[in-house]
Amino acid sequence: MDDKREAPTGDTRKLAEAALAFRLEDCPAEVIHQAKRCTIETIACALGGVRTPLVQTALKAMARTGEVRDDAVATIVGTGKRAAPDRAAFINGVGTNALDYDGGVVLQGHYGGTVVFSTLAMAELTQCSGRAFVEAVIAAYEITTRIGEATRPTPEYRRQVSGYGPHQGFAAVVAAGRLLGLDVDRMVNAFGIYATFAPLPSSAQWNWRNRPLTWTKDMVAWPSVSGINAALLAEQGFLGPRTILEGDRGFWRMQASDRFDPAMLTEGLGTRFNILRLYFKAYPTCRWNQAALDAVLQIMARRSWQERDVAAVQVGVARALVDQQFEDYAPHNLVDAQFSLPYAISVVLHGEQAGPHWYEPALFESAAIRATMRKVTVVLDPEIEALFSGKRMAGAIVKVTGVDGSVETARVDHAHGDAENPLTDAELDAKYRAAAKVALPDDRAEALLAKLWRLETLERAAEIAALAR
Repeated sequence: MDDKREAPTGDTRKLAEAALAFRLEDCPAEVIHQAKRCTIETIACALGGVRTPLVQTALKAMARTGEVRDDAVATIVGTGKRAAPDRAAFINGVGTNALDYDGGVVLQGHYGGTVVFSTLAMAELTQCSGRAFVEAVIAAYEITTRIGEATRPTPEYRRQVSGYGPHQGFAAVVAAGRLLGLDVDRMVNAFGIYATFAPLPSSAQWNWRNRPLTWTKDMVAWPSVSGINAALLAEQGFLGPRTILEGDRGFWRMQASDRFDPAMLTEGLGTRFNILRLYFKAYPTCRWNQAALDAVLQIMARRSWQERDVAAVQVGVARALVDQQFEDYAPHNLVDAQFSLPYAISVVLHGEQAGPHWYEPALFESAAIRATMRKVTVVLDPEIEALFSGKRMAGAIVKVTGVDGSVETARVDHAHGDAENPLTDAELDAKYRAAAKVALPDDRAEALLAKLWRLETLERAAEIAALAR
């Protein structure tokens, strides 16, 4: 029996009301289009990552407990396997982030794995329409990004403790809650239940100085488990804290932040859409590496150089990359390599196009790739550090010295794929096709892509899950 004696009217309730209020007819066309772009990129990344050790290990772990079975509700994309909604969202989230090819918001999180695969799993459970799916994706992005902004720690505090996972699960709550048809009271409870389930802010414990790096990385998978279950519990009347976002003891304290700006929770809701601020990655490597790769390729094209023409590469970066040892010349596995600037630069110097194959043994174990890594030096650049700390811009200044002694320099403030320098739809399609071929035959991949571009018109959103299976 519901206990409705307490009916708070603070920020938590306002955000719950807003989470339920989004409708496509109130969204600009560019926002609807961006929601489909986010869905395409996220599914592409999961398909491309399905053969990685991260996904295969997660599959085995879930199968060990009977969570993966033929009669389950939700699809694990690219595998032909199914699981309960929360577990399918978990494995698909692991796949989305496995190659570090997924987009997000700089210094705030990789949202797609949580948003899209929580929505897809619950779409299969509820058999919702494509329109409802797109509405849930937009609402999830808008609510969780605002919680992230409102609770972001100062740069000084962030160096001590921070993490992307804690606030990200609110996206799963919003998506699941909408598709389950929660009312405002139950959504408020779901917010509170999720916050008590939320993962710790763990990025300081990624093993930066004790590699190999942790495979949990950006924590996009576990928040889906907590968020989906919070919504399911709330649907059945389970009570949670109803003022989880308010006051001096609110969620911001729980996620170990040192500041909170409650005005940012609802600022611009319905008129300013954060989903338009997302970046999409051009390369399967950490976002902080992207600008440096753009700069290297600019120089190589300018001089028509190949790897053999390059004697040395110096990359000027922000302090975070230096402190977290992005100058890693001996990555243990694909996750280490995703956070190694020398590895990423070596791969592009050897002329490799971006794609899931970057971490296949033929490249990862290549003596030539490893030798070229030694040409790369990473240094702190004050101008790039100022951009990073002041404006959250992950740029780079690259100086390439040729074997002929000449020196070429390039600076990139906004990497290709940033909101200020976006991937085109055609480039996004190419990224999708390169990743999808890892798991799907070409005809099925094309059929899936066509449906994703008209997602809001589908009678059942589960049609895309069937094609991605």
